[in-house]
Amino acid sequence: MNDDLIQTVRSIVNLPDPVVLAFGELFQSIHLAKGQDWVREGEMATQIAFLSSGLMRSYYISPSGEVHNKHFFLERSFLAPMTSLVLKQPSPVFLGALEDSCLEVASYAEVLRAFDRFPELNRLGRVLMEYAWIGKERRETQLIMLDSAARYRAFLQEYPGLEMRVPLYHIASYLGISAVQLSRLRSRKLT
Repeated sequence: MNDDLIQTVRSIVNLPDPVVLAFGELFQSIHLAKGQDWVREGEMATQIAFLSSGLMRSYYISPSGEVHNKHFFLERSFLAPMTSLVLKQPSPVFLGALEDSCLEVASYAEVLRAFDRFPELNRLGRVLMEYAWIGKERRETQLIMLDSAARYRAFLQEYPGLEMRVPLYHIASYLGISAVQLSRLRSRKLT
């Protein structure tokens, strides 16, 4: 059982030890190589994941082949293709490794059964969804309301040090700007 997973759950909500341990037992480790996708667009998803180590992203590929980064997932993050899991539809996004990564994965159906068996686990689900919603709302607001310089500053605050871990074109894609624009922003030292 992954200690980081258990510690993270305990840092989010206060649950009895047997409940936390039963939840942790649902997860199995898998390893992804840098560049490998865990979920691909068009696949039916069946699992949720906890990122133990590495770096992941969610992204889209447009019909013209352009990649659009939606979100970055750092160590000790939960991730899931929720549209696919909840609506039982093919995933609209890719979830891929930007570094060699270790995921703890669990069947979404088993997680839901655990929520039924241990109702106090629903607090964990609620808090995770609240934070996901806040992150989505914040990102949408930034894309609509902020200029590229302000979006870059917000990125640096939200993901400190990430610009040293991933190629700049991934960051530019996330910000909705070109790599040239990002290079200009970085040269202006906006931090």
